[in-house]
Amino acid sequence: MPTHAELAKVHIAKRDLKLSDPLYRGFLNVLFGETSAKELTHEQIDELLEHFKSLGWENEFTHSTDGIGRRQSERTPSPPSRGSGHRPATMAQIGLIVYLWQHGPGIRHKSMQALDHFLNHHFHIGELKQVKAGRVPGILGAIKNMGKM
Repeated sequence: MPTHAELAKVHIAKRDLKLSDPLYRGFLNVLFGETSAKELTHEQIDELLEHFKSLGWENEFTHSTDGIGRRQSERTPSPPSRGSGHRPATMAQIGLIVYLWQHGPGIRHKSMQALDHFLNHHFHIGELKQVKAGRVPGILGAIKNMGKM
């Protein structure tokens, strides 16, 4: 079970990113098969917070070592190895891209063809299955920001 501090961070991130409740729960469902952060493990909470950071959330606890939450070294895994950005995106990452595309308020054409066109036009990626893990944060951020254009 996650701690109160971990749940607070999740809900602060949700608020700061202005995620609607259905979109937030969709993230939880796509990433972990759950609809509540209370059901996540400590590791899953950390992964969720990393996804929120990829969407642009800045966490004031990131550099904390004063007992509020866990230290950075305890909370996040070591940096990815040099070639990790060239690995294919995971199924959870692909699912998150698709979910955000289909439910994002700034997306007018929610078809898979439109998503492939978006990826090709903005990221020079031919189709969704060719997305590399290192490109996922940028793609998610771009999709989220489409409503702000």
